[in-house]
Amino acid sequence: MSDQPLQKPQQLNACLLIGGRSSRMGRPKHLIKGDNGLTWIENSVALLTPFVDEIVLSGAGDIPSSLASLRRLPDVDGVEGPLTGILAAMRWNPDSCWLLIACDMPNISAAAVKWLLATRGGNSWGTVPRLHDDGFVEPLLALYEPQARQYFEELCSSGVLRISMVARRSRISTPVVPKELARSWSNINTPDELSSNG
Repeated sequence: MSDQPLQKPQQLNACLLIGGRSSRMGRPKHLIKGDNGLTWIENSVALLTPFVDEIVLSGAGDIPSSLASLRRLPDVDGVEGPLTGILAAMRWNPDSCWLLIACDMPNISAAAVKWLLATRGGNSWGTVPRLHDDGFVEPLLALYEPQARQYFEELCSSGVLRISMVARRSRISTPVVPKELARSWSNINTPDELSSNG
């Protein structure tokens, strides 16, 4: 019934990607501090913790000492970009549903995570949101069921690194994000974008 509380899946984990070069920003984005004095990655971990069983990190970037206890997953040999992160996570725990999140998304809200989790169900193997009806999909801050692993393995085997290609599969849902939640999917890539992010 629609008024029943959202049920936590048997296992739900989050993988935070921190391996980018941050060349446009000029410094590691996940270590930028927010207004509360915590780094973006610390804020992301604090936000996600109530929703998931475990948070793992993909990428070789430095992390604050406060997060030293988090599991670090090594990159998949020969694979670059976000694909290496989601493959590493799914190979490490193939029975888990995964939230895949980039380190340069400091505006994620609890409401956005709740909305994303509420999209689960039916025959869907994952949710890759869109910000507009005719817009591009957002494969980061997205949800992937264990079955979706085969799609990512096929991308890897074919040499395609763009994880957004998974959204073309029939079992992947691509709902439009409610307008009031869209800011959660904004990426901050440059100093100018950072200064205007308020």
